[in-house]
Amino acid sequence: MRRAAGSLPRPLGALALLGLALALSAGSVEGQGPLEGLRRGMRSQAAFTKGQALYERRDYRGAHEQLVMAVTLDPTHDEALALLGWCQYFLGEYRAAGITFKAALRRQPTWSGLHDGLGWSRLRLKRYHLASEAFQDALDRDPDYSDALIGLGSAQFELGRYEDALGPLEKGLRRTTVFPAAGPELPDARAKLAWSLYYLGRYDAALAAFGEALRAAPDGYGLHNGLGWTYLRLGRKAEAQAAFRRALALRPDYEDAREGLRQASG
Repeated sequence: MRRAAGSLPRPLGALALLGLALALSAGSVEGQGPLEGLRRGMRSQAAFTKGQALYERRDYRGAHEQLVMAVTLDPTHDEALALLGWCQYFLGEYRAAGITFKAALRRQPTWSGLHDGLGWSRLRLKRYHLASEAFQDALDRDPDYSDALIGLGSAQFELGRYEDALGPLEKGLRRTTVFPAAGPELPDARAKLAWSLYYLGRYDAALAAFGEALRAAPDGYGLHNGLGWTYLRLGRKAEAQAAFRRALALRPDYEDAREGLRQASG
């Protein structure tokens, strides 16, 4: 994903975010008069507005700076805290993002987007069981939340629960083609659906799923490899050879495709 250029202090560390969570639990700024509180609130909202605009332009570093300022000025600005979590996520600061989402959930436990953000942060950290719990929490509040459906299906796939992965992946992919967290890896979600069908022995359905995924990502060497193995399981060796050769043309050192080509040529 493209990101706007610009320098910025490093994202908040885990200890700083824990301190932020404690401030949020207090819910107030001690020793602050009404007039000063109003001024800080106005400055916080102005920083949030700037941060939101930068976020929408995918300048996550610039947005991060403004959102930290917004939350520092007003620890009860829940929208700023939620958007800060997503900025950290898109900057690859998954552990920090998870802490931020959990801090926000202490104040807003019904916000499905916070559960979704926590799920994706855990997924990127390979904490698949915990990610599944967070995605399910999001879906308990919004059963048609496509981003959480894709996340839950992806987590179940990584756990080897291919039957459980199918439903969420199929529903999520059917509902929309844009996911805030999974969007850049949408071909990966389609690939997980196709591989789930393959591992479950549903080769005709897998063949169709790999074909659909390849229409969206024609240079996906892993998809061509999956197509080759599916053809091989269906006894269509000539088509399997062509698919494996295409995978190897895209990635010459792809050992799985080499093995598939050896078997298809035997």
